[in-house]
Amino acid sequence: MNKLSFETRKETLNKLTEEKLDVLIIGGGITGAGLALQAGAEDLNAGLLEMQDFAAGTSSRSTKLVHGGLRYLKQFEVELVADITKEREVIYQNAPHIVQPDRMLLPVYDEPGASFTDFSADIALELYDRLAGVDDEWKHTFISKEEVLEGTPGLKEEGLIKGGLYLDYINDDARLTIEILKKASEFGTLLANYVKVTDFLYEKDQIIGVKAEDTLTGETYDIYSSVVVNATGPWSDELRNKQKNEDADRMYPTKGVHFVVDATKLPVKHTVYTDTGLEDERMIFIIPRGDKTYFGTTDTPYKGDLVEPGITEEDVEYLLEAVNNRFPDAQLTFADIEAGWSGLRPLILERGAADASSISRTHDVFVSEAGLVTIAGGKLTDYRLMAQDTFEAIHAELAEKTGQEYSSVETRNIPLSGGDVPDHTKFKEYIEENVPKGVEIGLTEEQARELIDWYGTNIETVFSLVEEAKKIPLPLDLALSLVYALEYEGAMSPVDFFLRRTADLLFSTNEVEKWAPAVVNYMQEYFGWNEEERAQWVEELRETISNIQLNTLKE
Repeated sequence: MNKLSFETRKETLNKLTEEKLDVLIIGGGITGAGLALQAGAEDLNAGLLEMQDFAAGTSSRSTKLVHGGLRYLKQFEVELVADITKEREVIYQNAPHIVQPDRMLLPVYDEPGASFTDFSADIALELYDRLAGVDDEWKHTFISKEEVLEGTPGLKEEGLIKGGLYLDYINDDARLTIEILKKASEFGTLLANYVKVTDFLYEKDQIIGVKAEDTLTGETYDIYSSVVVNATGPWSDELRNKQKNEDADRMYPTKGVHFVVDATKLPVKHTVYTDTGLEDERMIFIIPRGDKTYFGTTDTPYKGDLVEPGITEEDVEYLLEAVNNRFPDAQLTFADIEAGWSGLRPLILERGAADASSISRTHDVFVSEAGLVTIAGGKLTDYRLMAQDTFEAIHAELAEKTGQEYSSVETRNIPLSGGDVPDHTKFKEYIEENVPKGVEIGLTEEQARELIDWYGTNIETVFSLVEEAKKIPLPLDLALSLVYALEYEGAMSPVDFFLRRTADLLFSTNEVEKWAPAVVNYMQEYFGWNEEERAQWVEELRETISNIQLNTLKE
């Protein structure tokens, strides 16, 4: 299996400076990952730079669903919904260990400001299924008010008419991004995290590369490429404005916030997608995840720090009011929130949009006079379509600069890393077939099952690391994940591991505090950190834990 490690990162940085690339992608979120995969599939000499960790921005801070955008039907964005509902199935087929189908509940209320009435809910879910080509097994059904309340105890009864059960897909956003990047790496795309682009290189006012800094070492590089692509999401304007004579803003970032509580505080069997009931034309998700439940999201215009958009008291008050309105018996308080995260949607500025929620989630590709290709907007679900559209512009730029013709390669049937499940085998069957292999090396059945569910067909490589993992004073499943993250997934820090290679920082915060010393000790030995470097990474982890636990607001 292709490695992504501290050592291969050094080799990658050397390769990036040795020869001119066809395509250099700036941004290691879901959009950049899709571009990296497309470039690799087309056998282009390509590289990708990410100034933070892979998926550190928007692509680890979403609602963690691959959903089709049911509410966009209210805005008559039928074409968008048609595209992304079909893409859900494509992603599921290529990454069944990450993206899995589930029935979601849409409660239908008779109340002022309802997004879906008794009549419109019927039409919307029927159209939703038709656009997605949903098969009979997963077609929507409506259940009575009594059945809704039986299946979702605690849901507000007043005004409830019925509920719609419909298909959408659960997902881990960071995991999806990293598996796409790993597949791109297998195809030959050169990937480097913690490398920040500081300026562009020019020849006759045309961009021919970038100046970049390795933020881990302070080393600087000149990297040359025929085409440079800006896939930095909320940072798109900031990067575009580094160009000569370029200062036009196109982005309109909005902030989305989510909170985690213990499942006993807010027990739900299915994801619930519902109006807030606050007559604000907003909808929220309430999502079960193991022994936790999380809910969100806000959608407010944002100006401020793009790296770490803060969570405010207003965010807390709004979401608590919304979820308590829909689950009045829960009576959740600030003290019940165990963790929270905020992220930015990279929306494109539109004239005439009434508010943030009404701005389209479509994407746009534009090329500057200096030749910088920018892809902005879009949703996590349509990353593959965004890559296809962007490569039309990339091919045109390459043809102009090289005199050669370029054609697109279809990525629809390319399994992502970990998604190579044998034909005619369902992923649940694959899990059960491989659980005994995990038990054989010392895992419990539950640990083995969870690891296989997380890593898919890469589990054979994970299990092969058992001898090294057993040297670390951690539970074996966590130790295996740590060694794999360092050797094969490019993790460079404790936060990379606990937040994006696993999701423990969000959904098992107390466990992170318990096991952090052993993880840091192993990383110090692995990377050769001195005491000052160790202290810096420990402080970053401490601050991240504090932010996620909302300690500043709780003081």
